[in-house]
Amino acid sequence: MKFKRHTALAAASILMLSAFTACASNPPAQPKTTTSQIQPASDDKQQGFVLKYPQDMQDLGYTDEIHLDKLPSRVASMSTYPVMTLYELGVNMVAVPSTKVVDYPDDLKAEQFPGLMSEQFDLERVVATEPDLVILPMSARDTHGATLKELGIPVYYVSISAQKDVPIYTVIKNQTQALIDAFAADSAAQETGKKLMQRFDELESKIDTVKKQYEGKKVLVLMSSDPTSHSIQSKSGVLGSMLSMLGFENVYNVDANAAQGGHNSAPLDMEKTLDYQPDLVVFTGNLDTAGMKDLAQKTIDQNPAYWNSINAIASGEYLCLPANYVSTAGIGIIDNMNNLIEIIDAHYAD
Repeated sequence: MKFKRHTALAAASILMLSAFTACASNPPAQPKTTTSQIQPASDDKQQGFVLKYPQDMQDLGYTDEIHLDKLPSRVASMSTYPVMTLYELGVNMVAVPSTKVVDYPDDLKAEQFPGLMSEQFDLERVVATEPDLVILPMSARDTHGATLKELGIPVYYVSISAQKDVPIYTVIKNQTQALIDAFAADSAAQETGKKLMQRFDELESKIDTVKKQYEGKKVLVLMSSDPTSHSIQSKSGVLGSMLSMLGFENVYNVDANAAQGGHNSAPLDMEKTLDYQPDLVVFTGNLDTAGMKDLAQKTIDQNPAYWNSINAIASGEYLCLPANYVSTAGIGIIDNMNNLIEIIDAHYAD
């Protein structure tokens, strides 16, 4: 999107006439907020609004807190990750990204815009919704974030991937707590926030029970787009990290593949993969479950000699998972993990 300077200045004038107030300070880094602890606030006393970064974001240099005179009433989130948490807390959102990963509630009235990675994304349309806070993925800090800062609009950044030694589940959990701490301004929202964090606690208790069954099992995670195009994912990827939480040992080791850049996925090396001999193979991609099952079968049928030389596939020890395991979205990871546990339990029960 070409955001021309005269357009930006015109938008800035409109925003100033609309009396947006935003300021940013740069205090020392704050300690990590304790899980599930929400400080009480009075229902009848206006509180100043402070939105802090969780510790994993502070470690990346995001230490500037958002300070506003009052709770934002027109929030634009250009990441799907915070949307459902903010919705549960009763926050009014004026803009959210369109997505295939999240089924937005029918009563979410926010305008849906193409995502940041889309060629159709238009920041001017977001500005036109007159937000008093915009939430962006941290990858947009130097582009759209810089433009919004110039316009005087407060911007908060979120991580949408695992960080060094911090899996995506923990990133999302910490992010959720930070949003609750800031937006839970009355007793009803505080109670909602408490219940949200309890869902994480309940899931973790469940994981502690089931992972004993799967510890040590080797898993191969494949992201497939067609019968001949596959990437292998490490434990740092979304699905890879979920399986690691359940005790599975990922056959693709990022440290051992540092020559490939140490990324959480890489094009499938078919020859090397034959040496892995996993106990379980998991296919996922940008399709629903039925579509992934069809794609996996076509993959095997096109080259049966190769794929059946992987013992897990030859013996039917493989699963096909839909698109929401390629990318998750905020608290949706809780349902994804619970569903994954059920799918794996059912597979091994057969």
